[in-house]
Amino acid sequence: METLIWNEVAKSQFKTYIEKNESSNRPVFLIIIGPEGIGKTSFLRSYSDIILWEYSITDLFWMKDCTKELGKYHSIQIETPDKQKTIPLFDNTIYENKWVREINSWLQQSSFSWKKILLIENIQRMTQASMNAFLKTCEEPLPNRFLFATAEHESWILPTILSRAMVIRFSPLSDSEMAKYINDNFSDIKNDEKELLIKLSMWKPWTFHEIYKKVKENPEIFELMKGLLPLMMENGDWFKKIDSLKKLDEAWFLDIFQTVLIKEYAEQHNSAWAQAWINVKKQISSNVNQENALRYWILSTEN
Repeated sequence: METLIWNEVAKSQFKTYIEKNESSNRPVFLIIIGPEGIGKTSFLRSYSDIILWEYSITDLFWMKDCTKELGKYHSIQIETPDKQKTIPLFDNTIYENKWVREINSWLQQSSFSWKKILLIENIQRMTQASMNAFLKTCEEPLPNRFLFATAEHESWILPTILSRAMVIRFSPLSDSEMAKYINDNFSDIKNDEKELLIKLSMWKPWTFHEIYKKVKENPEIFELMKGLLPLMMENGDWFKKIDSLKKLDEAWFLDIFQTVLIKEYAEQHNSAWAQAWINVKKQISSNVNQENALRYWILSTEN
């Protein structure tokens, strides 16, 4: 996937901050904040390679978010439980799950390149105790140490940590940027399919990339969504709708499709239906039986 020109102002702020601190031999602590799937980690990972070159293998540690692999929230703790010392990733590699005390020690050690980079994906995964343990590293990092982190919302980060970081914000792409992204990287997508794929990705390039891979593997689900979206804008056909939504859930597309529906209803000024789906999402996320949640949706939207 090609690098896309987007969030250029934010990237310029990032590079200026890095260059200014490097020239004065000052430590770097920077957090990029923005929605999931916008490319925060990919950008930081690429820039780390620029800083370290061939020493990325030895002098970069990427604290990955393995929530999907674990099937539960992947917290960053002071000390990692023995059963999570290593985590098998979907790409068949093994991730070494370091804890905060070990990371703090690693940053103190010498490096091959005279530099070290710690990249924390979704820093909000740190427990309160681990954030407090990490605080001294944020306050007094060694020279030639780069602390990079990502987060979706700054409200999830301990204020004392946030106050010590340079914060850069990434935002979703504009319509024109999204069009350029698709034209540059996905020339085989039909024009009538682009609109739905953009809606599903919520104008976020890496989310688009992941969704595109999934629909290529399961084109029938994409055809189902193409027909279901206009159907969901109308009353009636409840059984057909529910059956289709269950199929989307089996293919891991229900949550994404719900978000699209809420946005579509809001744009049509149908606040009642939008609120109904917001309530359904809340119910499902709080482990309410899916059948009951969908029955609630039917009762809420029947005229």
